[in-house]
Order: sequence, then C-alpha cells, then structure tokens
Amino acid sequence: MGRFFLVLTILAVMAGCGGGDSAEKYLQEGFVYFQQQQYDQAIASYEKAIKLEPKAATAYNMMGMAYRFKFQQLRNPEFQAKEIEAFQKSMDIDPKYWVAMINLGATYYYRGDKAKSAPLFKKALALNPDHPEKAQLEKMIQEVEGKP
Repeated sequence: MGRFFLVLTILAVMAGCGGGDSAEKYLQEGFVYFQQQQYDQAIASYEKAIKLEPKAATAYNMMGMAYRFKFQQLRNPEFQAKEIEAFQKSMDIDPKYWVAMINLGATYYYRGDKAKSAPLFKKALALNPDHPEKAQLEKMIQEVEGKP
C-alpha cells in the first residue's frame, strides 16, 4: 500500500503545483532528488518552490513524503513531526487535496494513532470515491472503528 501512496504522490507532482515556472522547476528538481533518495536535497528544493509559491499544496505534500522516507531511514521522531506538519499544511492550503489526506492518514495509522487516520481516510474517499485503494482504506477505517 505504501508503494501506491508513492505513485499517487508522483502523479500529483506530474500534475504540477499550480505555481509559476520557477516553483514548478524546483518541484520537479525535488522530485528527481526524491527518486534518487537524496531527501535533504529534495526537501531543500521543495522549500525553494514553497518560497516562490507559498500556496503550493503539492510541494508541501512532497516535502512530507521526503520527511517520511528520511524518518524511515533514521528513525528520528523530529522528521516524522515535520512529515505530519507538511501534510497538514498541504491540507490547510487545499482542504480538498485528498492525496495529502491519505498520506497524513497513513502516517497516523502506521505510527499507531489509528483513531486520527479514519476521519482522514473517510474524507479522502468522499472526495475521491473511485480511489483505486478504496477497499483497503475502507478496511483500515473498519479496523479503527471496530466494525466487522
């Protein structure tokens, strides 16, 4: 399932961040670094994109993904806190950005804060009812809510 979330994030990057050419350039640069597992460089590129386009929800989402992978490498809780902060900022900018909702929900779910994940998954599915991982997300919601 984690691989699917990565694919969704990649598709979101390809769709663009809605900013100018320079912000888009840094977003794409960050994505290249991300693919190369150079997460510090990716984060720096996303920060540059955000500086040029402060309302770039996609850049915040991608920054959250870079922090997720950095956390998985180093297990430093500071990186997971930054991951959560970036996904939340993405959703603050665009309350209908279901990709960030699923990413934040997955973060909460897999770190054991499952009660926080279900509302995010539900909202994301309401916004994107044809989500290809709908059955898996519904199963996770049912697990959280204690329904069979």
